[in-house]
Amino acid sequence: MLFKESERRMKSGLTIGELAREVRLNPKTIRYYEEIGLLSKPRRSESGYRLYSEYEAGRLMLVRRAKILGLSLAEIKELVDYAIDGHCNTLERRLLSLVEAKLVEIDQKIMDLNTFREDLTRYRRDLSKKLESACNETPTPGSCQCIGEETGGNEK
Repeated sequence: MLFKESERRMKSGLTIGELAREVRLNPKTIRYYEEIGLLSKPRRSESGYRLYSEYEAGRLMLVRRAKILGLSLAEIKELVDYAIDGHCNTLERRLLSLVEAKLVEIDQKIMDLNTFREDLTRYRRDLSKKLESACNETPTPGSCQCIGEETGGNEK
């Protein structure tokens, strides 16, 4: 029974809803991927429904795995094209260079976030000290500039 269902699907094709369930993507996402050329336009049934093959399902699974790596859709399209053309060696080399670039990018973001955290910690400390020392003072109207003061941190 299971074989017959799979055989029927291969002959007639998967509807967009079936494909979406199989690859765990939203049908709108699949349509968008068609629109930008990441997925080729599907054939249509007599009644106009999109029909997809297991080939498209495999292609979308590759896209999902590449998205997990944080790759852009343009980078993914390039990789998918290599895979479809059977250029696995080229795909692997390109993927390695993309992953290495993502690691450099992430390392930079971590450094930037650490700097930002240090700046916030310093600002919190300075503001806490200011609040403790000013508990009994009555501010003059228009004299509060605690947010506008620079803490000496890095400006971005």
